[in-house]
Amino acid sequence: MLVRLAYGFVILIWSTTPLAIKLGGDTLVPIVSLSLRILLAFILGSAICTLIGKRGLSLRKHWQLYFAASISLFPNMALVYMAAEYLPSALISLLFGLTPLVTAVLAKPILGESLLQPRKLLAVIVGFIGLVVLVVGDGALSESSYIGFGLMFISNILFSASALWVKKLNQKMIVDPWEQALGAMTFALPGMLLSWLFLVELEWPTFSYLSLVSLLYLSIFGSLLGFVSYYYILKHLSVDTVSLIPLITPVMAMLLGVVVAGEVMTPAMLAGAALILLGLAVHQGAFSKRTLI
Repeated sequence: MLVRLAYGFVILIWSTTPLAIKLGGDTLVPIVSLSLRILLAFILGSAICTLIGKRGLSLRKHWQLYFAASISLFPNMALVYMAAEYLPSALISLLFGLTPLVTAVLAKPILGESLLQPRKLLAVIVGFIGLVVLVVGDGALSESSYIGFGLMFISNILFSASALWVKKLNQKMIVDPWEQALGAMTFALPGMLLSWLFLVELEWPTFSYLSLVSLLYLSIFGSLLGFVSYYYILKHLSVDTVSLIPLITPVMAMLLGVVVAGEVMTPAMLAGAALILLGLAVHQGAFSKRTLI
């Protein structure tokens, strides 16, 4: 039951993260927003672990796991934040839905497992077609959007490689999800702060009410609790099941766009969402009465 709850929580958080990133960009430069987000999450997480008596990081034993996990934060998340400059939040979530396909391709060389069984491959293809319908059906990609598209594609590769590497290392180590999350932040923060130092002028960030709320939400839920839950399910579920999350979140992101931002669901969006849900059903063996969770 706890694994199911964590899985649903990660879906909820990742569905809202692109919108929060977009809303928080009204006064904060992407790398500044990201650096502050992870720094606040690290400070809060360290304080919580100290209060509840969890042991600290074990750099000598688990440094490789921390580094593998940090790739999903930096440079991966930096690319997502930069893509938000070119793409709407819903489209970022849609493009992140390519992750299951990338994961299936990289699973063999990194994890030594083949995820390209006929049923799962069919499911990914159906879901991918749904994403294409969502993105191209209404001409969502303008000329300038292709920069964001390229950034998100690289992000997909980095995120998938990180997840597979962490899964492989977790087979040899028993590491608490809190430790994994804080260890990943420890290795990711130097790169973020150095990027802030060299890419942005050293001046105190300007906050608006919206950017401050966005920063706090992304720090507490999007980073700390979100990544603790993510590493928890990554430890207890198959990597292809976890990789389905970015395939689910685009549909959730569109619904949020309708409810929160007043966006309109076009016929292409509805058709694409239906194909994605069909792909999920096939992947989970709904038609063969099998489930993955």
